[in-house]
Amino acid sequence: MAMSSARGLLVSSHMAEVAHSNSVLVVTPSHPLRVLLELAIEEQGIEAHFFEKAQEGLNFLKSHTPRAIVLDDSLEIDPFSIASRLKMSRRLREVPVILLISDNDERTKLTAEFTRAEHVLSKPVDRKAFSAILRNLSQTQPSS
Repeated sequence: MAMSSARGLLVSSHMAEVAHSNSVLVVTPSHPLRVLLELAIEEQGIEAHFFEKAQEGLNFLKSHTPRAIVLDDSLEIDPFSIASRLKMSRRLREVPVILLISDNDERTKLTAEFTRAEHVLSKPVDRKAFSAILRNLSQTQPSS
């Protein structure tokens, strides 16, 4: 079984018995951000799975393939590293990653591009922009 590591955390690329879903994985330690994202996700009729710690989200990914993955830059582990490792997983590489970042400078944008994250949103998160990304996901990806 192939494994990828994000600073010691393992994400399995094993494909057997992994549930594909119409849900979104959100990993953020911020309660106010979680509330905002939860409202936007619920408005789109999408199920959400929230975790405060990166390891919890990575454990979830061992047995689930969400429609999208949202990573907050205030996690205890670098979200750019996590995103980059997720894109190395055969099973998860096509799952869009949305990075929520505090610094919107050129260096941060280049780092996000290098990780192949599909979307980068500055904090505070614009709910309309986030909702538009979710709508686009719903239109471009079939329900599993």
